[in-house]
Amino acid sequence: MILKELEIENFRLFPYLKITFSDGINIISGLNGQGKTSILESIYYLALTKSFRTSNDNHVISYNKKHFNIKSNFVSGESDKKVIRIFHSSSEGKHLFINKKEVLKFSEYIGTVPCVILTLDDLKLTLGGPRERRRFLDILISQISPVYLEDLKIYRRTLQQRNALLGKENKGDIKNQISIWNEKLIEHGSRIISNRLDFIDFLNIHLSEYYNKISTLSDKIGVDYQSSLGDKDYLSDRKRIPVRFEKKLNLVFKYEVEKRKTVIGPHRDDVQFFKEDKVFRDFCSQGENKTLVIALKFLEWEYISKERHIKPILLLDDIFGELDEVRMRGLLDFLKVIGQAYITTTMQDKFKTHHTSQKFVLKEKRLYDA
Repeated sequence: MILKELEIENFRLFPYLKITFSDGINIISGLNGQGKTSILESIYYLALTKSFRTSNDNHVISYNKKHFNIKSNFVSGESDKKVIRIFHSSSEGKHLFINKKEVLKFSEYIGTVPCVILTLDDLKLTLGGPRERRRFLDILISQISPVYLEDLKIYRRTLQQRNALLGKENKGDIKNQISIWNEKLIEHGSRIISNRLDFIDFLNIHLSEYYNKISTLSDKIGVDYQSSLGDKDYLSDRKRIPVRFEKKLNLVFKYEVEKRKTVIGPHRDDVQFFKEDKVFRDFCSQGENKTLVIALKFLEWEYISKERHIKPILLLDDIFGELDEVRMRGLLDFLKVIGQAYITTTMQDKFKTHHTSQKFVLKEKRLYDA
């Protein structure tokens, strides 16, 4: 999908802004606080129907306004054209339209405009807590598989209801009803784990290559999916995951009743990275961490492209100040083969020799050709 035109109204700092983009690299430069990130945020809305900066859509509405509106023109091939619009107000909520027809179920839309984003916050991906890495997996796979997204929604609802049951004082009620929730937890949780493992397998094949392209070194980088179900042998055969899941739930049942919460399942899992068989986070430098995160984002882009046969839009938000010359060259080399990408930066001079890009300058809420 190629974003040809973007129109935003009452969005963050912008009362109104209309932009025509190139099919390749689009570089938006400007001082901090001008709204560069907000432009990427509006594109992210078109892909995921939400912000990457806030969970509250009302926070995105311009000050003293009652709604925001994002309208876009996308093309795919010669004949497939889509006008996608997102409207939100505090009174009416959020509405999504494709070619003027309202989409009533957002989960069925996710993946229509696949998107990969890299921000400074993503540099915490490898060094932060497990929630960051689970979120990374869930957003990625949800753009590939509507079934995964539905499994995720049902799993979360089931988890909430199961935890409510475990919180009851009447132990007889818990014992009599727990099997109902166990069945749903196992069904949807097992498929979530299986899909995540497919991506982990892909990472283990390609991560060292991509890491070394950026670093110009020859390190061995590995990935391990750390499941609360335990034994890795049970995970290698996907058909055995539900059996293992059920066995573990039975083993920890008394402990869960005592703790009043579900203690195993994909909501408790994590991903561990290794460099030469040593835990990455325990030994890596800041530069090595940046290299790993960039490599992960490249592979996220590659995986979506492979599975969906669509090149995702790539959003890079003001990360170049964090990169040395070696890593910046590695990133720019990747951009040569990318589809459509959007880069925000305060360092316009770094892109003077990047002749294949469309360059903009953002100043006083308006975009000018650079």
